[in-house]
Amino acid sequence: MAEFDVRPDNHLGHIILESMRKYSDFLHQIDAATGEEETYASVLDRSVKLARYLRNSGLVPGDVLAIGGRNHVDLYIPFYSALFNGHTIIGVDPNYKNSEIKKLFEMTSPKVIFCDESMYETYNEVSMDLGLDTKIVTFGCNLGSMRQLLKDFNCIKEDEFKVAEVDIENVYPFFITTSGTTGNIKIAAFKYKALIEKMVYFSKSSNISLHQKYLQLSPINWVSSFYLATANPMMGHCNIQTSIPDNIEIIIHMINKYKPVQCLVGPSLMSDLLQHKDEVDLSSFNAVFFTGSKIYPDVMEKFQACLRRGAIALEAYGQTETIGPVIMSMPGMPRGSCGKGFHMYSLKMLDTETGDEISEVGKAGELCAKGPSFTEYWNDPEETANRFTSDGYVRTGDLLYRDEAGFYYFVERIKTLIKWKNFHVLPCEVEDLIRTHTGVDDVCVLGIKDPEDGELPTACVIRKYGANVNYQIKISYVVEYYFCKNFRPHLLRR
Repeated sequence: MAEFDVRPDNHLGHIILESMRKYSDFLHQIDAATGEEETYASVLDRSVKLARYLRNSGLVPGDVLAIGGRNHVDLYIPFYSALFNGHTIIGVDPNYKNSEIKKLFEMTSPKVIFCDESMYETYNEVSMDLGLDTKIVTFGCNLGSMRQLLKDFNCIKEDEFKVAEVDIENVYPFFITTSGTTGNIKIAAFKYKALIEKMVYFSKSSNISLHQKYLQLSPINWVSSFYLATANPMMGHCNIQTSIPDNIEIIIHMINKYKPVQCLVGPSLMSDLLQHKDEVDLSSFNAVFFTGSKIYPDVMEKFQACLRRGAIALEAYGQTETIGPVIMSMPGMPRGSCGKGFHMYSLKMLDTETGDEISEVGKAGELCAKGPSFTEYWNDPEETANRFTSDGYVRTGDLLYRDEAGFYYFVERIKTLIKWKNFHVLPCEVEDLIRTHTGVDDVCVLGIKDPEDGELPTACVIRKYGANVNYQIKISYVVEYYFCKNFRPHLLRR
């Protein structure tokens, strides 16, 4: 894809419209749970009809459109309609509780909401409680559903449709929720230019040919879902998705039947597929990207061994605020590394105590990134200010270090560091140590407040079946091999 001149009359909606027209005869999406298939021509036709309906209903560029639902073939029709009209899209986590939905709608005041029929009563109750003048449209075939509304626009020709002009500096195309480690909902707002820059970069660097099948398992509220919904049409790719989520049997069926070539998923799916490696054929993949949480090198190596020769399993380090990866792993890199930074980002690390930039090899600090990223947390200037450095870098909140060759290594989330007697204890290091005990199957380490020591490192351990591992054995093991090695012995309190 060539460089794109972003203007009010030339933005993301125009890219999607032209791409869908260009690849009209190719499949856009398949719901593996139902077998439904849809071409780009059909998706475009329905999206244009809905865009006209929204305009006739009085919506204008900048109005917020909320979408919640499972990954069925109707889900992204309002998504594309919003891009054509310049509406701001907010995805609603399908697993949100009532209180979380209420907080989200209170923060964004959507003018129209699209949701599965099962969520109508909840969304309606929340909207009424907030006093919102919001129209709720359901997916499905019931009276008032999106499919029923589109029947009124059957006589309108798609090729006469024009994308709306948008004030690209003051209207956001995407609101994406993020909670980080605080648990508080924040809404990252993105401008057109940053989104398009990232998409152009990936389209140029992609080694995938046109019209390939992409395994799409991300829910509507994830940044990866927003990205794939806009980037895949540029290459004419087909999304293989499922309206029945979190079902390993269906995912195995999707891979075996439709043979996708790429996917971006969390480490938990890697573990699930490894447990079913004799049932799933992974030979169709040329690349599998993992993101979302730490991946243990030995698990990654086991998964890599299940792929065909020449295919790669890679870890992508990034965040919602940076529109996904800022560091990408590569074949042949050192074990445990996240990879090297993308050239479109400037990266630096800051000392968590002094705030000074770290230049030493091997010293951990907070990674900060400058490049295509979010503009602000919507209606939250304090959180926005805390997230940016004075020179415009996004603070990731993560500890990393780099080696002499420029490879980065993830250490820990800063918020999960345990402050014990003015020392920083890394939970991941204690976890890695405890896992080496022959009687331990898995472990999680966290800090518990203590009046004398500030925080006490505390381990929750799963014993291997039949193992005789008691409390005192574990304490002695950790004290001997970790705390005595890293701290002065007289500091230890048993």
